[in-house]
Amino acid sequence: MSQTHFLTQGSTMQVGEWLLNIDRQSINDGDIERELDPLLFKLLSYFIENDGRIISRKELVENIWQQSFVDDNAINRAISELRKALKSTKQPGQSIKTHYRKGYSLFLPLCSPPKESKIQPQNLKTNITPEALPAQPLTKSLQRKYSSWLFIVALILITAALWLYSEPAKTTSTSSSSKPYLMLKGETISWHKGLYANLLLPPDKSKLAYTLKNVEQKIFSDLYVMDLKNRKEYLIDSGYVAALGWSDDGERLFYYKCSDSDYSSCIHLQASHLKSGEIKKEPMQDHSIEVREVTQYNEIGDIAVFRRNKYRGITHLNALYAYDKSTGEELRITTPNIAGTGDYFLTSISNPNRIIFERHNLGQSEIYIANLDGSSLQRLATNSHKVWAATFSKKSNSLIWYNRFDSKIDSYSLDSMQLEKAVEAPIDAANYVYPLSKKSLLISTDLHDYDVGILDLKTATTNYIASADRHEQDALALKNEKIYFSTRYGQKLKHWLKTNNQYFNITDKLGTEKKIIAANSTSTQLLSYSNKQLEVLNAKDYSVIKKWKIPHQINLAAIKNNKVAIIYTNADSQNNELMLLNTENNNRVVSDIDTPISLAWFDDARLIVNAKHKQFLILNSLTNTYSMLTTPDSITNIKPSLITMASNDTTLFLATEQEVYNVALNTMQDPKSVFKLKPYNYISNIKVNNDKLAVSFLSTSNLNSIKLYTENAPKY
Repeated sequence: MSQTHFLTQGSTMQVGEWLLNIDRQSINDGDIERELDPLLFKLLSYFIENDGRIISRKELVENIWQQSFVDDNAINRAISELRKALKSTKQPGQSIKTHYRKGYSLFLPLCSPPKESKIQPQNLKTNITPEALPAQPLTKSLQRKYSSWLFIVALILITAALWLYSEPAKTTSTSSSSKPYLMLKGETISWHKGLYANLLLPPDKSKLAYTLKNVEQKIFSDLYVMDLKNRKEYLIDSGYVAALGWSDDGERLFYYKCSDSDYSSCIHLQASHLKSGEIKKEPMQDHSIEVREVTQYNEIGDIAVFRRNKYRGITHLNALYAYDKSTGEELRITTPNIAGTGDYFLTSISNPNRIIFERHNLGQSEIYIANLDGSSLQRLATNSHKVWAATFSKKSNSLIWYNRFDSKIDSYSLDSMQLEKAVEAPIDAANYVYPLSKKSLLISTDLHDYDVGILDLKTATTNYIASADRHEQDALALKNEKIYFSTRYGQKLKHWLKTNNQYFNITDKLGTEKKIIAANSTSTQLLSYSNKQLEVLNAKDYSVIKKWKIPHQINLAAIKNNKVAIIYTNADSQNNELMLLNTENNNRVVSDIDTPISLAWFDDARLIVNAKHKQFLILNSLTNTYSMLTTPDSITNIKPSLITMASNDTTLFLATEQEVYNVALNTMQDPKSVFKLKPYNYISNIKVNNDKLAVSFLSTSNLNSIKLYTENAPKY
């Protein structure tokens, strides 16, 4: 069992032949010392703290880049640069291991520093009640009080405790006052075609600010405010604009506007009279903030609370600051951990004035409450995911946020100072979620979807199934012009059959966990996988014809007559392997092909297998023997590298991230491009059946929408 290593300030870690210095963010092998740039340091730290397991690309995006979507090329470059940094004469071998279609893992041995004491969460808890958190203006006397030795010592102890605590607390329920399940009804409240992002609510939740990128315009985005009572929209500004925050009364919106896309010349503005036909826009007063260093700005009375990066000179590290407009004094409120990305403002509470913020550490996040001067700091919750948005309910005196990974509404009572029972509230896949209450959620639908395009090989026309509200994946082109695909929200699948441009929901026949991964050439049988069980299904009634227990993650599969071939990741070795099965017996044959990547049927008995080092092999399923397949350089040299294959009776289809090629099986000569995606779209899988090619791809240019999910109360 691997040990979890938590990096703390002032510590060192032996990583293979390298000694990692946490404070200096550098590595030294005795001969060479290299200073890691912030991104590489974050990446290496995350691999160390998650040693012993595979880290998916999605997880890296969520925890390192902290965005909803990152170009695959950016991830590839970062991994490549980290590998280069970790390579030396003393450390020549593999450092970061790639697990095909799974992710990456650290491949270097670790030696931890001496064990440090662990402080349990209960030892950190203080008996602070809402009434015990007084609001205090930022005066010079308070600043002197803030800098007193007693407070500094206390702050250091709390910060050290947070650094040393190594077991992330799960968001657990302590109260049974809330019902466990909530039926929600979604309503689309936006009516412009484009990409909605950056939802932002004032504390009173009366309005909603957001940006809209109109695909028909060349400008970068429009900045809108919507009155949530009457659903009217008001255009605030256009161009290279982004909202920064609100005044606490919701009457002024703060934003910045830049002259061009490099954000080198920007101004800070505030908009007022938002519900009038003549919105007033003027420069922000009192003090100037460098745009490149500030991503949030809110005002609570005379106190401006803003988020600035480059804390301690680290580009990605953010801290929160307060600026007293009446005195001109500036004070840093928070002290983030060096191994994370810092603090993010969530909302404010009045009477007394306090802020609630989220601390983004590596592998977890923490939610805190504090006074405007940083005093009376208290941790409310620790999550394995990032929240990004939370609201305060005066009615229940609780903080509310949405856990999109578990599809639950979490809340923390400021009366009992405890987490309340989570409410299950599944919604469609969302890019941004703002809870209005425990019974109402405001979301922006995903900026990217897993979509499906069906290419008719006879007519060379493409039919896109994609829509703003449906996220297609795992498509199969069946006979009789039928198309199967699934959609996902949370951890649940829905299954669809498209016939004559009509969509039929067949989830009740397949359940929400089975994943259909292949079909035979006659469309009479389907291959499904779930809960470590592989099944052959009758395509008419979805009854089980044959099943196998497969204790591994299946990546690809193909079925031909009575033969089934699968590529899976071995749960023990974490290496890709190929297994041959037969629907007429219980034989299992594992091929010794090294690291199979993709497969396709060559004929009734043989498979084409693409393996590591760009090898193309021909595998006899009857004898489990293979040989090199003679292929022209035009196939092996297709750039970028191939990710998957599929075949019908006559043709082999080869897919890169953005393009599909075909080549005749009988000649294997002169591959030609038959399907190419638009920029920033990436192929995840292809399936071919007779004259139809189904392409599942990640789309980053879909239209999305803003939806309001409210309680769907039953009628009596």
